[in-house]
Amino acid sequence: MPIDDLQSQTNGHQGEAPRVEVKGRSAGNASIVDVKRVLYKRRYLILSIVAVSLIIAVIYARTRVPLYEATALAEIDPSRSESMSLSGFMSGGADINSTELQTDLTRLTGDSLLFRAVGELALQNKGPFPNAFKGVTLPITDDSLPTQQRLRILSVMKSGMAVSVVPKTTAVRIAFRYPDPVVARDVVNTLLLVFMERSVEDRLFATQQAAQMLSSQMEDLKTHAADAQRALAKYQAEHNFIGQESNDQSSENLTVDQLKSLNTQLADAQADLIIRKGRLQLVQSTTPESLLSVAPTPTLQSLRSQLDSAKAKLTELRTKYGSGYPAVHQLEMQIPQIEKEIAAESSNVKRRVQEEYDTSDATVHSIQQRLDEQMQRAYKDNEGAADYAILREDAESSGDLYNALQLKLKESSVTAALDAASISVIDHAVIRPTPVEPNSRRIVMTGGLGGILFAVFLALGLEALDDTIETSEDVENSSNLYSLGAIPHFDIAPIAKEDLATGEIKLPSKLITINAKDSLAAESFRVIRSAILLSAVDSPKRCLLVTSSFMAEGKSTLSSNLAVALAQRGARVLLVDTDLRRSTLSAMFQLPSSLPGLSNILGRLEEGSPYLHPIESLPTFTFLPAGIKVPNPAELLASSRMSSLMAQWREEYDHIVLDSAPVLMVSDSLPIAAQADGVVLVVRSGSTRKTALSRSYELLTRSSATILGAVVNDVDLRLENYYTYSNKGYGYGYSGYSRYKSYSAPYSKPYGDDQKYGE
Repeated sequence: MPIDDLQSQTNGHQGEAPRVEVKGRSAGNASIVDVKRVLYKRRYLILSIVAVSLIIAVIYARTRVPLYEATALAEIDPSRSESMSLSGFMSGGADINSTELQTDLTRLTGDSLLFRAVGELALQNKGPFPNAFKGVTLPITDDSLPTQQRLRILSVMKSGMAVSVVPKTTAVRIAFRYPDPVVARDVVNTLLLVFMERSVEDRLFATQQAAQMLSSQMEDLKTHAADAQRALAKYQAEHNFIGQESNDQSSENLTVDQLKSLNTQLADAQADLIIRKGRLQLVQSTTPESLLSVAPTPTLQSLRSQLDSAKAKLTELRTKYGSGYPAVHQLEMQIPQIEKEIAAESSNVKRRVQEEYDTSDATVHSIQQRLDEQMQRAYKDNEGAADYAILREDAESSGDLYNALQLKLKESSVTAALDAASISVIDHAVIRPTPVEPNSRRIVMTGGLGGILFAVFLALGLEALDDTIETSEDVENSSNLYSLGAIPHFDIAPIAKEDLATGEIKLPSKLITINAKDSLAAESFRVIRSAILLSAVDSPKRCLLVTSSFMAEGKSTLSSNLAVALAQRGARVLLVDTDLRRSTLSAMFQLPSSLPGLSNILGRLEEGSPYLHPIESLPTFTFLPAGIKVPNPAELLASSRMSSLMAQWREEYDHIVLDSAPVLMVSDSLPIAAQADGVVLVVRSGSTRKTALSRSYELLTRSSATILGAVVNDVDLRLENYYTYSNKGYGYGYSGYSRYKSYSAPYSKPYGDDQKYGE
């Protein structure tokens, strides 16, 4: 803001603080610089959390049990087992798709297969449970062990088992993790072996069932073929039929050819009808569980896979969490729905098989009807030749059909044993020399990264909840006050013995403008001095009141150093301690607290001049102590005597600096704040809250005080966005600066309760 504008606002609105339009970042628009400041402010918290996270990650990695992984690679190709099987012959062949591959994967990791693999390893006295099957009668089934023990075994097996499909292939990768590498290898290899054995058993069982269902049809076909041969022989003997002579030889041959063709079609249709009938009887007599092996469909396989997966998951969740777990209830509701869908799909399969049989039966009747019509025409031409041809074709077709079915049955029994195993091992599992878990490096990195993220979010969250003022920018963003400057943090060290011996240092180190003139802290007081003087060039602010919201915010240090900085310009400066309850300025100049001062003048208790000149190098600097303790400090400061004194001081001095009491604790400062030319509010970084600053501003505004601005005290300059230099930078230095690094005006006891009147 231009100086002229600030001056006009100050002069035109007596008792109202200048409302400065803040050009900086608002609280709602945080930038990277703000985040960096927050992270630096909370750096110890962040480092502590990251360190704890790393320690926990290291301990976790060291305490984990090492796991060895055995991996095998196998190819699953269901099309090989369908090439010559009876089911493929009956259904016309099924398309191999991902559903069938996923079904095989589900069977590979099914409960029955895993339990059988564990049992076979136990019989060899090895594996993860070598003693679990002692005294169990062979063969091992799902009921060989109690339910709870079986579920525990399956839970351990499934927790270490992983099966995945190699992309764009029919190969699968089977992996198992276990603390013993030998056990891990044996489990994988045994599981593959058991899967191949189970595949052969299932195919042989399906083939045997189909053969049994067709056996009765085969017997009827065999009887019919024999009757046809006997009828043909009898016809030849009775009619002495050897051949046929006719003038229209071509017409006769055409008729005979048509009869042959229709008879062949009828034989094929009847053969297909027999197969369809056998398949229908097999489908109608089998259970929904066995229907999948008899008439496999993608939908039925997928539903069966979902049912097995849901039952396995239900068993696992019941074992872990009990029957009351929400996911258990959800699965218990899901399984009947899947079973209902399986029943519906089974009905659809049976309906389709029935429709196929009906279609085949209709085809037989249609061909039979056409054959009968052709036979009538043939009878007209040559009844004897037609009868002979019919009998011969019937006999031949019956024999051919019987021979074809007999050959297919024999072939299916052989191919079921040879090709039923749809899995071939590419790579067997071997012993791995090194464990795959724990990955200490990954665990530590994950722990460190998680700790960093948690620490950063925690720091940002704490910052969002923290309403204390840290920098000058916080003052301007949270209030209408103008920031007059910032005082950096510096520690106070005791005066060295050599300095006490030589007498070079006579004043406490809080007077940084005297003892360390070239330090950055001393320069900050001079910056504040310049800001106050430039705020009203045409009408200087001669009487300044320095106050704060609460105790220990540094107003006494600011008022004393500000008065010294003004006196260093050659001006006549009066520093008055108006804190009549807890005076600290006398200690700043190493003066006794019992000296007469302002309270003596106001109460007319003593005569004489209590004005002092404590600094020899600054003869224009005058100090007026608080004086003795009085019981009514607020009334004395609000009296006409105080107003007369302030008018007298304006005539005798160029600048008057009043060190007052905190405005939110007592009302002593409000009367003289209205009479002062300007009020400076001191805010302690990391201590003063925004609500306290706003409340102080409201009280002073209601008292018609002119607030010049605020000074942020005890600031870490690295948090000030506009400061980019450190304590050693920008040309400021002092050989003894390390002894002057902090200050405060602490109130160690409740305000006004530690001293009595007259002490």
